[in-house]
Amino acid sequence: MNEEVRRSIEECSQMERFNLVTRLGNDILINGGEIFRANEAMQYAARVLRLEGFNAYVIANGIFSTAIIDGRFYSSRICYVRLAPIVLCRVDELNHLSRRIAAGKCGPYEIRAELDRIEKMEAAGNMTKIFASGIGSASFCYLFMGSFFDAFTAFLAGVVLNLFLIYAAPRISVSRIMRNILASLVVAMFCCAMYSVGMGDSLDRIMIGAVFPLAPGIPLTNSVRNFLENDYLSGLIRLVDAFLTAGCIAVGVGAAMRIWFTATGGIFR
Repeated sequence: MNEEVRRSIEECSQMERFNLVTRLGNDILINGGEIFRANEAMQYAARVLRLEGFNAYVIANGIFSTAIIDGRFYSSRICYVRLAPIVLCRVDELNHLSRRIAAGKCGPYEIRAELDRIEKMEAAGNMTKIFASGIGSASFCYLFMGSFFDAFTAFLAGVVLNLFLIYAAPRISVSRIMRNILASLVVAMFCCAMYSVGMGDSLDRIMIGAVFPLAPGIPLTNSVRNFLENDYLSGLIRLVDAFLTAGCIAVGVGAAMRIWFTATGGIFR
């Protein structure tokens, strides 16, 4: 650790350093980093920033941390971490930052500036996300034995899905559960409309590909990994989240098909 970093640590209050450590762990978790990695990053940062008696208990949606402040005040902090989509570019930058902290190359002020920068990072532009959603829907449709025309229709549905999620959903003040239901309802209605005018050969395969970007594959995988690591609480939290998301997709698709069949009397070709 160089003299400049050591001086910046001494100038920064212990409470500020404590907040930085918990903020680092919070950012790793909220962007999709592993629980053990968030815990280790906080432990390394607390050691380098000279926090006495630092302890942390990390689960999938929360951080419970304690430290001795100024040698006489025992401070605790509870951070709620919402379950949010994974942003791998931020996770990569946070891992790089934690390695620099562990090597003693970052002081408190530099850590704060880096966290501010990382929290504003975007993985890709909106147009890239929309096109990628379409490609993903088309690929899954083809994987489930859909024809070329099915895959093309699923591509259009995937584009509509991400257009709704990026531009329409933020304007609607609803919970994450309702947002997933509305997104699956919108894309299922679009699939029914396209199939009715002759786009595609199999409505089932088109709809499977169209809603697949909403499927909770990563939360389910992380849940299994948490169970295998004996972290049953975090595993249960992620498992419930995955099942809720899957249920929302089913409700949205079912509601869309019921609305369409009631309004039109069925799917006409």
